[in-house]
Amino acid sequence: MKKLGFLLIFVFLLAGCDIGGLSDKLTKELLSSSTSEETSKRSTDSSGEESVESESVIENNELFSSTQKASDNENLEELLLVPQADEIKKGLTVETDETLALLERYVKQNPDMGYENDVTIVYTGETYGETPNLAGIFFIINRTDTAMEDIQFTYTFGKSDSELIFDKQSFKLAADSFGVLEPNTVMPLYLLVDPSKEPLLEEININQVVEKIESFDYTTATSLEQPDSTNESATEPNEANLSLVIPKQNADKGQTFDNNPLLAQFKQLVLDSPDMGFDNDVTVMYSGLYDENDTNTLAYFFVINKTDIAMKNIQYKLSYGNKNGEMVWDQKYSILEEEVFGPLEPNAVLPLTMTVPKEKTDLFFSIMKDDAAIRLDEFKYEKLN
Repeated sequence: MKKLGFLLIFVFLLAGCDIGGLSDKLTKELLSSSTSEETSKRSTDSSGEESVESESVIENNELFSSTQKASDNENLEELLLVPQADEIKKGLTVETDETLALLERYVKQNPDMGYENDVTIVYTGETYGETPNLAGIFFIINRTDTAMEDIQFTYTFGKSDSELIFDKQSFKLAADSFGVLEPNTVMPLYLLVDPSKEPLLEEININQVVEKIESFDYTTATSLEQPDSTNESATEPNEANLSLVIPKQNADKGQTFDNNPLLAQFKQLVLDSPDMGFDNDVTVMYSGLYDENDTNTLAYFFVINKTDIAMKNIQYKLSYGNKNGEMVWDQKYSILEEEVFGPLEPNAVLPLTMTVPKEKTDLFFSIMKDDAAIRLDEFKYEKLN
């Protein structure tokens, strides 16, 4: 049985994920630290269902004690849980998703958590997913009056200074996948844990943890309200907008964006990240999407043509791995035959499936954006017409 997975963009994709976060607009810096005290550890199984034990604990215990309160000011704005943009796009709400419902209950029971005029990150005690995609669920709490997007921070978290799960590790929350962190809101973070650190996460005593934001950068979010109707260019279509191409072999089978959910998801990713790829060049990048079945892990890549040349029968050798020189694919020859994929027009994005070698699966899932190394060699093509 196939299982579609999505690497949430709490990690750097290859850029992004970026497909999740292709722009690096970092204009402000805020230094913050947080310590989570007197909380009770809970767990959520991989299906998102709560155990009987966690249910009883939630009903009888405060998530964060008074030492974690923003202040003694009773007039503080009430916090609101906001799902990530990717969760909203998938139709996940507190009504339809048990994990979000659990997190909202935490927030409602602890409306004064966080620190006034600051941004705080705390571990909830929950986890999401399974090895090698197990993530700790954290809260990012905005007690400032600033709406933030394209957030980048360096975070330290662990059992003690000598037993760290994240040691000044960098994370990026791209606006197109994570969303905007509005004032007085709480958003969930799903921070992927290195499989070797999972036993340490299980041992975490939420009352005694090391939690610290080493650095914090963001872009002030622009308001989506009251657009300037006098700016005609804002409503004019951008001729350079990227568009997703359905491979010829899929189109020949009658597959469309309407009847193929995966193609529809590819299309949405491209619409959400119009600046992916490099100008005047052809780029190959990991989309952040993968598929697992009983025998293989399939990784979906994008081939992005930001030149003014229509191409066919594209050939290249792909190297993809981490900056330490550990390679998932090393000089892997690929050819996008016209009869299979069709042509690649200017400003077009073509999805490409690559089978992850079984012995490289753990390495593939361990690669974050900042640690990714990708290179094309011997790139060749034929001009269309």
